[in-house]
Parts: sequence; C-alpha cells; structure tokens
Amino acid sequence: MTPRTPLRGAAALVAVLALGLAGCTSTTARTTGTSDGAGVIGIALPSTADAEWVRAGDALSAALRDRGYRVDLQFAADDARTQVAQVQNMRTKGADAVIVAPLPGDVSAAAPPSEGTDPVVLFGRTSTAYAIAFTAVVEPEELGRAQAEALLAELPEVTPDAVDPGDGPSDAGSDAGATIEPDAGPGTDESTGPDAGTSPDDSAPVVAPARVAVLAATTDDAWERRRYDAAVATLAPAVADGRLTLVAGATWDEAAVADDPLAVADAAEDRARALGRSDPAPTALLALGDAVTRGVVTAVTTDPPVDDDASPSPTPVPSSTGAPAPAPLVVGSGADTVTARALHDGAVAATVFADPRALVPATVDAIDALLARRAPEGDATTGSPEILRTDDVDTALVDSGWLRADDLSG
Repeated sequence: MTPRTPLRGAAALVAVLALGLAGCTSTTARTTGTSDGAGVIGIALPSTADAEWVRAGDALSAALRDRGYRVDLQFAADDARTQVAQVQNMRTKGADAVIVAPLPGDVSAAAPPSEGTDPVVLFGRTSTAYAIAFTAVVEPEELGRAQAEALLAELPEVTPDAVDPGDGPSDAGSDAGATIEPDAGPGTDESTGPDAGTSPDDSAPVVAPARVAVLAATTDDAWERRRYDAAVATLAPAVADGRLTLVAGATWDEAAVADDPLAVADAAEDRARALGRSDPAPTALLALGDAVTRGVVTAVTTDPPVDDDASPSPTPVPSSTGAPAPAPLVVGSGADTVTARALHDGAVAATVFADPRALVPATVDAIDALLARRAPEGDATTGSPEILRTDDVDTALVDSGWLRADDLSG
C-alpha cells in the first residue's frame, strides 16, 4: 500500500452543488477509492432525500476515484450543525480537500469551519461559514426565472373582458384559470351576440386570470429567497396586465412553508391540500424547490391521510359551483422519482431541472489544481436549467441515465 502524500498547508476545495434541499432522517457516510497517493477528498452533502445530491455524490466519487483519490462521502440529514461537524471531522482526519454543499441555518454556535491547519475554501453557494475561492453552481435566480417562465408558458390566454377574480366571487366560478362556457340561458340570442360572461364573438369560451399560489422552502434560507424573488419578479408583468393574480405566497413570509428543512416536503403537502380546499381554489401552483415540489406532487396525486380522530362525516367545504375544484396546474423543480413520475403521467405540467453531474468535471479539475498549488481555471456552472415537460422525460432523464425506465412506472 503506497502511503498518502502529505499535503498539509495545501489549499482545500469546498464545492457547492447548489440545487434544492430536502429532508432526510439519518446521516450516511462511506469511504471508497484507491490508495495510490493522490490524497483523500471529503464530500459533505445535505441529504439523501433529493436525487440531485445522491447523483452528485455518486458522480463526484466516481470521478475522484478515477484520478486516484480516496473519497469520504457524508450526508448531513439536512442539519447544518451536523454538516459543520462532518466537515471539521474530515479535516481533522487529514482530508486534503473537502467538497461541501452548505446547508442553510445558524451555525454560529459551532466552531467556525474556516479554522484549521488547512484553510477551507467555499465552492459555489453562498455561506457565511465559508470563504469563497471557486464557484460551481446554477444561480438560484436562473432557477426561479425558469420556473416562472414555465408557468407563464402553460397558462391560457386571458379573454380581455374576463372577470377579475380579485373582485370576489363571480360568474367565473371557482376555476378562474379554466374555460367558461357561454351562457345559453333564457334571454340569450345566440345569433346576435353574447350575454354577460360570454366572449365577444359568442363562440369562444371566456378565460379568466389564473389564480396562482407560490410555495417556497424554509424561512431562513437566503438561497431559496433569491429563487423566490426572481420568480415573483418574472411573474410581475403578468400580474400587472391581468393575466394572473397571486392568491397565496405574494410575499416571502407567506410563501415559505416551514422553518425546518426536514419539514419542508410535509409542510408543502399540507399547504397545497389546504389551498385546494379554499373557495375559490388556486388554479396553478408554483412549487419553488425540490422538496416543496415533492410535497405538492403528493398533495395533488394522492388522497389525504385518514385522520382516525376525525368525525366520520366531516362537514363538506362549500363550493361556489357545487363541484370539486379541478386539479391545479403544477410547475415545480427537480427530477426526483416522484416528481419525474408525476411529470410523465401529466400530473405536473413542467419541472425545471439542473443536472448536478454537469458540475463534476470542473470540480475535479479544480481540486487537482488547488492541491498542486495552482489557481483553478475560471468558475463552473451548469449553464441554463432545462424546462422539462412530459415529452422530455425519456430523453432528458431516462436516456441520460438519471432514471431507469421502470422508475416511472411506480
């Protein structure tokens, strides 16, 4: 066995693959790789609950092993303090570089990760706990804009004389984003013109502004706040011209569904179910973040859990139409199995996907450079995120090896 070359004092790399965060119930760790003297690289990722982090960990590990490194890969169960401790432990054990996707949260009580024999350099996502030397990231603003653009592309054109849902209940009923058939009741002369509530040409249905609810992640996640701000700014012109109205999530505090990253998916599910029971219900849901999207998908594709303590005959929620509100149009992010399956089946209209595997080559090149005391060449990004729809699932996710075909069958 060839001993590892000591690299104390060499620059360390901390790489951030900044995509959506989600919950996990336990930390996991594994050390693999060769022992030909290239060094040991620690990888500290948020959780195993998001496919992005699992795929990133696998791809990074494989690429590093190919270059002769040993790999110490750990997941922090979406707990910022756990992650700080993992990074410190990696450095204490002599890791020559650490790749970390930093979690949001207050880590001020923990020993600063920047202290130690080998300086830690942050790669990517902004974190007050780390310094920044190299960036490999899809900016959250790009993700937010892409999600909002995908939503706008899916909305129908609004009929100019459609009723503004902000004025309260109207003849438009509870589905303000759907078509409304012309009134053919008594007194309507179909040959000469429409009655109130019909389209000007007496043939095309009236389409009222969509009622959009925006759901976001945790209240203290500054990274996700940037995604939210970009998304709302992109929607603003459509709000101004009456194409849509924000009925929920018009401010960050209203949009954030949880205080704890571990609770995001469940909280998003609860929020989406509650919105679905409102009258009128939203006609579109914009789910900002992978865990948020998983929760929303669960809400729109499954029956609510049975409450054993609930009354056997609960009072029904009144509806202005007397019929259940139709399933809302959903635009989300990420390509976890549950999200990809919903996209494949048509329950999700679109998802915005940034493949973290595209960051790996530049990340490993940067590690090589830093450990050789050379400056890395430039920054790394994945480019613009992709907007995926049903027809894109096979080519973008299955053919690329992100998912297996049988993952979509459930």
